[in-house]
Amino acid sequence: MGPLELLWGVLIGVFAVVGIVRGYPKELGVTTNVLVALLLLTRGGESIQKAFDVLLIRYGDSSLTLDGQYGGLMHSLFYILIFMTIVIISYHGETLAFEGVPPRGPLGMALNLMSGLLNGYLIIGTVWHYLHAFNYPIQVLGLFQPPLTEFAQAYLVPLLPVPLLEPYLLFLVPFMIVMRVLR
Repeated sequence: MGPLELLWGVLIGVFAVVGIVRGYPKELGVTTNVLVALLLLTRGGESIQKAFDVLLIRYGDSSLTLDGQYGGLMHSLFYILIFMTIVIISYHGETLAFEGVPPRGPLGMALNLMSGLLNGYLIIGTVWHYLHAFNYPIQVLGLFQPPLTEFAQAYLVPLLPVPLLEPYLLFLVPFMIVMRVLR
């Protein structure tokens, strides 16, 4: 497997294409849902994880808990699966779409592209953040071999969306919702 940032860039490119096809009004609705998911995970994720851990101890395999052999993997998968479930629901079917019609021509294409790139950055960057936060537990599955490249360590990891946006999520989420309602 190549460097992680190469996969990151390719996946963001896929979201850029999706943004071009769907248009920025729908993509802004997804952006709002992604920000809500980030707020949920940053403010309440640990509490939900502890409750989930109690259920695993009571009804499941204790090696899957946070203290077990696969603790880091379970913890990161918990965050990633909740986040990706919200993302999939956001893209599926009738979505929270902002009003308006994308302008035709290069301006419309640029707006669609930028909204797709933003969503790609938020979604793929959040997955990367949770992998990084738990020291890349997918190593257990043979899906990643450390270390990260110097470029990724120096320039990309510090710019992942969760640590950058966390202080502003309590303002960004209501702002996006109000903008949707006012339009």
